[in-house]
Amino acid sequence: MEHDFEANFFTLHSLLDTASRIEIDSVCKKLSYEADEVIYQQGEEAHAVFIVASGVVEALTHSPDGKQTRSLAYMRKGDFFGDLGVLTAQSRLATVRTCEPTQVLQIEKLMFVRLIDKIPKLGAYFARNLARRLHKTSSEAQLDTYLLDLGGNLQHFDLLIIFQAITSANHSGELRLNNASNELIGSFFFRQGRVEFARFAHLEGVEAVWQGFLDSATEGAFSFRVGMKPTLPFNKEYKIDIDSTDLLMQGVSKRDAYLAIDATLRKMPGKLHRKAELLRWSEEETSTLAGRIWELISKRPQPLDSLWRRLNYSSLAFLQVVGELLRSRQAELVPEAEKTPVEGGPTPH
Repeated sequence: MEHDFEANFFTLHSLLDTASRIEIDSVCKKLSYEADEVIYQQGEEAHAVFIVASGVVEALTHSPDGKQTRSLAYMRKGDFFGDLGVLTAQSRLATVRTCEPTQVLQIEKLMFVRLIDKIPKLGAYFARNLARRLHKTSSEAQLDTYLLDLGGNLQHFDLLIIFQAITSANHSGELRLNNASNELIGSFFFRQGRVEFARFAHLEGVEAVWQGFLDSATEGAFSFRVGMKPTLPFNKEYKIDIDSTDLLMQGVSKRDAYLAIDATLRKMPGKLHRKAELLRWSEEETSTLAGRIWELISKRPQPLDSLWRRLNYSSLAFLQVVGELLRSRQAELVPEAEKTPVEGGPTPH
């Protein structure tokens, strides 16, 4: 590991405010080990996160048949381990043993989750370092016959950071997202660091990428596996050809634009109903989407959510067009329980 502000826990600790330092210190338990002692074994339940206070530890992984052992990393003062299993509720992916007399700080699982939720800088620190580890491990695993997969909880790790780690590593592989019920909701295939195909919810192509960034707080988990082919077929019609840096910059911009939309409208309430006979639309970039929405509500009002799911556009693009239709009074939202307004009829209460 690199020993700098990003990677060293004690450097971060010294830069936090006094109240945060006291809170962290209050839940840390110091444990001492002699040389060649096992702190935890691969396959055990993940019950705590550890920080090396002194000495050196080694992380090792064993092949399924137990015949091969591979050294993953040596960790020294300020390095941490055990966070992945705690955050994903998975069993330990590696064995960690001491190389010399060592002291570690132990933070129990529940306390650790509370800390990263309560102290944003601490949560961001672990998220950035997970992204670094994903970068490093995925690059080394290409020649490995038993790949160590990495993953995490989507509530704790920003999808933009994960994308940045994969693209900067210039690797090929598939990033998969699962919801809280472990159902696949997104798949992104990278070739030499560039997103080539994407699927998220009902969307494909670059719109699926934007939606993944917008829904980055979705409950569930992510995993990344190095490989030259996606596990599921993609529609070549939606192949993505955007520079990685540009894609990430656009992703940040689109997330900000989405959060600027009225919170009520983001929930997609009610049905969209035409108020005008003909569509008046001057913005060329969104004219195709506007025309398609106008066509879909031509016969009857449509619930916003189901209307969006009939289109291959991110919720940002969709709601921006809907918002303009509402502002220009060419359309209106009516509650789903109500009938379509009748011209000159009574105003619903």
